[in-house]
Amino acid sequence: MTKPQPRGDGSVDVLDGRVIRLGARVVCDAWESDCPYRVQTHIHDDHMAGFETSTGLQDLIMSPATFDLLVAERNAALPYRDNIHRIPYGEPHDLDDGSTLLLQNANHMLGSSQVALTLPNGVRVGYSGDFGWPLDSIMEVDELVVDSTYGSPESIRRYSQGDAESALLELVFERLRHGPVHVVAFRGTIERVVQVLAEVTEPIMASEGLIRTLSVYRQNGLALPDVEDVASDAGRHAEALGRYVRLYTKGDALGNAEASGTKIVCRAFSRERPVETFSDRSHRVGLSNHADFEETMAFIEGTGARRVVTDNTRGHGVELAFAIRERWPHVKAEPRPYSA
Repeated sequence: MTKPQPRGDGSVDVLDGRVIRLGARVVCDAWESDCPYRVQTHIHDDHMAGFETSTGLQDLIMSPATFDLLVAERNAALPYRDNIHRIPYGEPHDLDDGSTLLLQNANHMLGSSQVALTLPNGVRVGYSGDFGWPLDSIMEVDELVVDSTYGSPESIRRYSQGDAESALLELVFERLRHGPVHVVAFRGTIERVVQVLAEVTEPIMASEGLIRTLSVYRQNGLALPDVEDVASDAGRHAEALGRYVRLYTKGDALGNAEASGTKIVCRAFSRERPVETFSDRSHRVGLSNHADFEETMAFIEGTGARRVVTDNTRGHGVELAFAIRERWPHVKAEPRPYSA
């Protein structure tokens, strides 16, 4: 089957290399030479392709919090660039071709955004970005590119994220009676872990890099408990006492975590219950900042889109497209790319 080419104005598509295209002039989370605008939906690595190239050759649009995280984690020179536009949620931003762009909270991590673009001809197109559930508001569009991470009908959680958070806290309390607890999570999820652990009275420790990221969350209004630098005097003292919680995320080496205490990995996907136990000292908790299948379907319905392109880069886009067609025959659903 010949791969369709992008249709230009009034269309959305996913091109090779996971280039999310909205109309003819805007791409999301990727570099594309013929598009003057790049929207950065969030800072996870799989959405940062070509970012350094984009900073020199495109106008970049993002939420203020995404900008703050990028400055803290990647490039301290970004504040001095005049081609980066920080757009608060809900505030329309006009482009030079008469299009209007709007960002809304995607509830995936700090700063993550849904992207809606109203083209000069009035057609509304959008990209979900990676998104969690529930959402305070859902963009309304005619054509949509949707994240398909959990687009399989098999990807349905039988518990809420509130259940998962409660189970994590209970597990940490129980395992602290036996020694240190090491908690591993992706960026975005690790900040949720810190919030959940606010009731823990034992020291919470992390690397200097993670503590720097947490400071950005605090600057953006998130209430977090104190976290000690593992390399500080306080951190070394807590480690010597053997009763503490150590946090790990991207770039942090686990070291002797499994030998010295309990390891808890916070990561989807567990379907039936929030905690999977592999041994007394090894557990997984189903914390996830991605909507599951039914939540993804609820999002699609909420947008009102009549054409949906399912992002098949991670797989499950074909399954999601079939499910959309079956549930809503009036909606044209197409997976892109056809092979993942």
